[in-house]
Amino acid sequence: MPLHLATFIRRPASVRQACALAVLVVLIAAAPAASARTTEHHRHPHFHAMRNMLSDIGLPGMGIISDDDVPEDGQKYEIKLARQGGEIIDVIYRVGDTYIPEALGKLSQFLRDSHNDEVKSYDPRTFDVLHTMLAKLNRSSSVIEVLCGYRTKETNDALRESRTTNAAEHSQHIEGNALDLRVPGIPAVELRDAALSLGAGGVGYYPKSQFIHVDTGPVREWTSAPHRALHTRHRRHA
Repeated sequence: MPLHLATFIRRPASVRQACALAVLVVLIAAAPAASARTTEHHRHPHFHAMRNMLSDIGLPGMGIISDDDVPEDGQKYEIKLARQGGEIIDVIYRVGDTYIPEALGKLSQFLRDSHNDEVKSYDPRTFDVLHTMLAKLNRSSSVIEVLCGYRTKETNDALRESRTTNAAEHSQHIEGNALDLRVPGIPAVELRDAALSLGAGGVGYYPKSQFIHVDTGPVREWTSAPHRALHTRHRRHA
């Protein structure tokens, strides 16, 4: 067969191979994104349904901590917290873009370590997360029941040794930017979804005890499964 004819015959095959390779590359590139969407929807079908029901409210911009007089104009950010034992605080901690130092001090005092009364200045963005979470649920005036606020490292280590809680070794509670909480009348799963929609830090969900954890640390999420259920599944698998 003449050389020019053999070259002509092979060329269409090369074109077909190139096209097939291009299609394969596109499919491989698209697969991870499709897989991620499918996985996300599978993991949180309730969250995706709930997200569409939340008010379209976002976190306020970072305020400026100032020792000046409280501004006369601007949106007022109020927060109500309660502790076991009946202690309650109701305070406006921010007006417009200005945090109120005195109010932040009162909130930090309120969230002191309940085991030794030590106080740590709280990250003010933590209160923005709480305020916005309730606003998304149209429950801005609700009282937040605080189960745990600040923990010293000593308290955190003692809780870890007792094995009565899920206290992490490097808990955000030690940093003064985390709370474990409930809100009467609002299911914990709805609080979780509202907090997750902010994308502002860590969100933990504890369905058995019906409370959530929020913090302003790295963005992440987790659900605590009852130990008994885990043990049951392990036995069945064995």
